[in-house]
Order: sequence, then C-alpha cells, then structure tokens
Amino acid sequence: MVTVATEEENGLDFIRHLKQSGIVASIGHSNATYEEVDSAIEAGESHVTHLFNGMTGLHHREPGVVCAALVQEELKVEIIVDGIHVRPEIVNHTYKSKTSDAIILITDSMRAKCLKAGMYDLGGQKVRVSSDRATLQDGTLAGSILKMGRALQNFQTFTGCGLEDLIKMTSINPALSLNIFDRKGSVKEGKDADFVLLTTT
Repeated sequence: MVTVATEEENGLDFIRHLKQSGIVASIGHSNATYEEVDSAIEAGESHVTHLFNGMTGLHHREPGVVCAALVQEELKVEIIVDGIHVRPEIVNHTYKSKTSDAIILITDSMRAKCLKAGMYDLGGQKVRVSSDRATLQDGTLAGSILKMGRALQNFQTFTGCGLEDLIKMTSINPALSLNIFDRKGSVKEGKDADFVLLTTT
C-alpha cells in the first residue's frame, strides 16, 4: 500500500502504475478537491489513509477529500480512534455513514508506543510523548501512541457497535483491503493462525 497526494504532478499516472503492479493506492496528506478524488478513483485509488487527518476537510461548497471518502463506495477508510485525532462524535458519524464494511481501525502509532513519557525521534524530528499523545515541538500531532486494543474499546464506546463489527474492522477489512484474505483476516483451515485473546474487562 502506498499513500498518494492525488493532486500532485503525475499523481493519476502513479495511481494507475500502482494498480497495475498490484499495489493499493491510498489517498492521504492531500489537498485534493472532490473532483480530483473522483478522477483518482477512476484511475484505481481505493483507500483513504487516516481519514480526517492530513487532508482537505468537509466544506459545504468544497466537499474535499473527506466528503469523497464518506460518500464514495469504492473507498475504504482508515481511522485513528484515540479520541484525539478524531473526536468521538465524528467517529460515530463515520460509522453510520460508511458502516463497518468500509472502515479499518488503525493506530498510526510511532515507536514510542508502550514506552514512558519523554522525548523521542520520528524520522529525524523530536517528538514529545505524554500520557496520551505524541506531538512535535510546535504542538502538531506526530502519529499516536494508541494501542489496537484501546482503539477497539474506544470505537465500541464511541459508537455502541457490537463485537462482530469490531472484528470486521480490525481483522477482516484490513486483510481484504491488502488482498491477503486468502491467508489472513479470519479463522479458517489453511490460513495463518494469528489469534488475539480478548477479555470483557
């Protein structure tokens, strides 16, 4: 999977090349218009990188990437459910709009996840990690320190969805999106035996 700012020079050609090569093209870190996203979908784009973050937002006269992500059935969307990158109300709206069939829960975590608060490095940039977030020196969010188990719990709290939907968004959908469902994403004879044990506490 490769994240592409669709509107950049040769962006559509690059998306076509990715699709022909069997690589998933995902729109992200993009200032594209709604129309440019439409063109990208026609070229083969099928995925949205961390929805709402690093892209043109929703405006009633310029719908942007966010609106395209929410209304275009061809697009699967990732979402960071730490309650910081995306407010709970927006997470719930996304769930109602896209449904669990098209959502993939991600962490977007940096390597300081699970480590104590302090200063860390992210691609040569200094990142301050506190108890709940990772930020650059100017306060900009720098990825997250979210764990997947917490993302799952948060999504259930924010939306009231059931365990079946959570499994779909954390296991089945990612495998389908990456075209590896033949060997991952569900429990079936012949597939890789990747298991996560969950408790209700």
